Amino acid sequence: MSDLLFEIWRDDAAGHQEMGPVTEQADELRRAISPNAAKVHSFMAGSDFQASQMNYDWNGWGRWKPEPDWAEHFYTEREAEEQRRYLDRRNVR
Repeated sequence: MSDLLFEIWRDDAAGHQEMGPVTEQADELRRAISPNAAKVHSFMAGSDFQASQMNYDWNGWGRWKPEPDWAEHFYTEREAEEQRRYLDRRNVR
């Protein structure tokens, strides 16, 4: 199991926020849909369930509960390495 970097972005003018792992595709989509969004928080998580609960914790929403048929995805070293390579390029821009 490996941890991935997650970010929470908020667009107050549009009245929404998003949370997800840092990826090139997510950055491109956010810039296209919500160019005025601002990063408000970041954290590391080892699974999608952990990330969802950490998002709930940060927002003060209580306990996050997955749907009964959902399976928890634990991030792999390969996914973490792919994210590190992207972050290296992202941080140079």
